[in-house]
Amino acid sequence: MVNELKRFTKREKLMSKFKKGCLWGAASTTTLLCALATTGTANASGFQLRETSGTLQGSSFAGMSTLTSDASTMVNNPGSVGQYQETSYSVGGTLIMPVAKATNIEASGTGVTASKSFSNASSYKDMAQDAFVPNAHAVFKLTDQLNLGISITSPWGLVTDYEPDFAGRFHGTTSSIKSINIKPVLAYRFDNGLSFGAGPQIQQLDAALSRSVPELVATTNEGNSEVSGDDIGYGWQAGINWEVINGTRIGIAYNSEVRHNLEGKVDFDSAAENLPNTPYTDQTASATVITPESFMFGISQDVGEKLTIMADAQWTNWNSIDTLTFNFGGDTNAANPGIQDSSSEAYQWGSSWFGALGARYQYDENWTFTGGLAADETPIKTKYRNVRLPDSNRYWISLGTSYNVADWAAISFGYTHVFADTARVDLKDDNLGNFAADYDAHIDIIALQAKFQF
Repeated sequence: MVNELKRFTKREKLMSKFKKGCLWGAASTTTLLCALATTGTANASGFQLRETSGTLQGSSFAGMSTLTSDASTMVNNPGSVGQYQETSYSVGGTLIMPVAKATNIEASGTGVTASKSFSNASSYKDMAQDAFVPNAHAVFKLTDQLNLGISITSPWGLVTDYEPDFAGRFHGTTSSIKSINIKPVLAYRFDNGLSFGAGPQIQQLDAALSRSVPELVATTNEGNSEVSGDDIGYGWQAGINWEVINGTRIGIAYNSEVRHNLEGKVDFDSAAENLPNTPYTDQTASATVITPESFMFGISQDVGEKLTIMADAQWTNWNSIDTLTFNFGGDTNAANPGIQDSSSEAYQWGSSWFGALGARYQYDENWTFTGGLAADETPIKTKYRNVRLPDSNRYWISLGTSYNVADWAAISFGYTHVFADTARVDLKDDNLGNFAADYDAHIDIIALQAKFQF
């Protein structure tokens, strides 16, 4: 009897060490993933990245305000944090593979670009870039009713990249927005099944925009520029997750806008700095960017013991993206003193809606299957659509599965294919020239998520 007890105690100790090893491995992976988050992001509707959970990816993010199947589902609704019954840790990553092609291209010079040459190609493929987007989440059980949660994600991102001879190069070549967002949450669960959570947002944003610059006289000479800046901004979040009756759950959440005062510089390549008539000069640069606020609500309903139907909607206030102005520390070109001390791009975005409908089926004690459809409205009006982000309305179809490796560990997989409407870009500028094209795009998304419970 004593020997059996010793063997049982030894097994328990070994299992505890194994679980801790998995937790430390996941924590190390998170550190690596957060480092990778600064090196690669991709565009979503607007420049939002919805890819924050491999579990929700499989349902087109239906259930994002109500589900608590693993810690990654808490990122959209802080109120969900109070519903977790155990300490839970989740780490994952999403591979985004977009394809975007421009057709029916027409380009011509005006003003200082009138003497420049433009490619005769009627199509351009491919300016979109593949990206890997990591995420990490944890919920800690503090008391029977009080939980602490934290999420690390990359909610905003954009990478588009054109070749140097691109016909619209004076309007934009490479565009990059990268972010890291940390969301701590404190949530309390009441006896009636209502959970309320709230907390701050700590958001790092890095932006870089490149384009070709013409010599400011009628010549064929030109160069290239890049204006860049970064900042850490702060916001807040709050939400509720309420199991109104057994099997019926509603979720409501608000995420505030975050104001960024970017500080950086404008750099010119050697060709721009050595233009014979109107050379350019590097300067410091600053700009204000406000990432948008959002409001979401959703409902999930159990149908029997195995099936759950989920529906969610999110409103995003992109009106904060109006006119992007970089103010320089001085004139970038002495040929036009007092005129080349800033650079502006008009965006004039509006608000947009995202809606998702999905289902989750618990096949047995180990396997769960999900599926979903979603519609993602663009905030961009055709009048203001540009080469940096030729966004349009998008439609999602997703499938996913989760497998319980053990009673304390699970792996989730999600796949999404995104269809997009044709996006028309029609730019006219008295100095930078005219550019028009039709953009067609589609996206394949593959997501993996690992879950640990203790």
